[in-house]
Amino acid sequence: MNRTSLLCGVAIAAAFLLMHTLVGFIPVGGGAGWDGGVYVQYIELLGQGKPILGDPYRSIRMSGFLPLVVASNLGASKDWLILIQACINACVLSIGAAMLHDTMLRLGVQKKVATLSIGILSCSWMFLCMPMFYPVLSDHIALAMVCVCLWCWVRSIEWAVYVFCAFFTWLMPGLFLIPLILAIFPYVKNHQELGIKFDKKGAIALFVLFAVPLSCLMLVMIYHIPLAEVAKHSVSANGKTASIDVILLSACSMLLSLLLIVWLGSRLAIDGRTWKCVSVTGLLKGCLFFIASATVMKYSFDWTAGFAGPPLLNYLFYQSLAAPFKPLVAHFISFGPVILLAIYGCISAIRSFQHSVPKAIEIVFVAFLPLLAFGSESRQWIGILPIAVIIFALADYSWLTRVWCLLVSFLVLLPVLWLKSNIALAAGNGLGFQTFQWQFYFGRQGPWMSLSIYQIGLLVAFGFIIIALRLQQYRKPELPGLPSV
Repeated sequence: MNRTSLLCGVAIAAAFLLMHTLVGFIPVGGGAGWDGGVYVQYIELLGQGKPILGDPYRSIRMSGFLPLVVASNLGASKDWLILIQACINACVLSIGAAMLHDTMLRLGVQKKVATLSIGILSCSWMFLCMPMFYPVLSDHIALAMVCVCLWCWVRSIEWAVYVFCAFFTWLMPGLFLIPLILAIFPYVKNHQELGIKFDKKGAIALFVLFAVPLSCLMLVMIYHIPLAEVAKHSVSANGKTASIDVILLSACSMLLSLLLIVWLGSRLAIDGRTWKCVSVTGLLKGCLFFIASATVMKYSFDWTAGFAGPPLLNYLFYQSLAAPFKPLVAHFISFGPVILLAIYGCISAIRSFQHSVPKAIEIVFVAFLPLLAFGSESRQWIGILPIAVIIFALADYSWLTRVWCLLVSFLVLLPVLWLKSNIALAAGNGLGFQTFQWQFYFGRQGPWMSLSIYQIGLLVAFGFIIIALRLQQYRKPELPGLPSV
């Protein structure tokens, strides 16, 4: 691994130590939090050799806490389990960041751009704060493992990518898509893509074929969504998370998002380079590992009893109808501004047939776009953050735009300085989640975000994009990126 990559990992480990001293642990459930408290109970059950009953949804995520199960078996208390998990998070995420830096270098990213991109990643609430403040969640291990998976992919360690197809099935729902797509589209350096023409008419026909029925279906579903359900989704006490007055604007934002995703998918599907990059062997092996793992999961638990997961489709509609483009505002605050520039960079690459972004990375990102566009609970789609950082690093952005992204990332993260005191006050006084104090935490958890935080986030995001695009005029002409898949 590159020496600079290792130094990045060491620097981020120090940043985690600093973050822990600033925020401590969430003052709920003795530092474990809500879901974390349930996971700790399950960890202690497994440590005693007892089974978990009636909760298949959380049971499948226990693979992210295997070291804690061993520690519990050896007699570790709840406080020690939380502390151990925070240390594990810091270690694996530091290693993951170093591997992501090395991955970007192997993809042809300049060293200074890769280092700055890791700096932007480390300013993300989801990357730097949550693993310390709320350590007992499988999200943090998932984020680190995606970095490792990308590193294995770019180094053509195919067997490891196949193993991730099986393992990610148990780590977080939907995360398996990342290694599965990487297995189907293996990395090939200096892959030649000359002589392939794009069928513009075919792309238009495919777009119309899918856009019309999907748009009609979405509008019918929106029409039947009870406004009362949208208004009360994730509301606490007298809080407010949705603006029903602008429900038509929210519906229009959903429709625009859908049309954009279908357009991107149509261009990828018609592009001959997409199919040229497919590995039949990778497709068969990746699917085999995933299907085998999913089959074991299906028959290992009773999915008809207990909590088998939330009603995903309903929640996606509630969250996206809450306010126009509220999911994107939530991701801007939780992931950082890099997510917006990654979306723009991916659109530009697909539209202009740039070769700098590997085809596999484009497809993974587009595959997650429906979830990002309609679901505001960013932590559920946390695996896309390293992909977004890679696209940002490979995209044709000026140095000033990149520095601006780093500056705004730091500013968005800055409220953590007041997190500990405000959350202690909110938890101690039993305040509602949409109060000013609780919003230092829940303002970054999309469904629970108050309308005030949404409005502030929307204004900041809009200002960020305007200035970022203006700074693009200072970019220097660059040589085309190396064709790759």
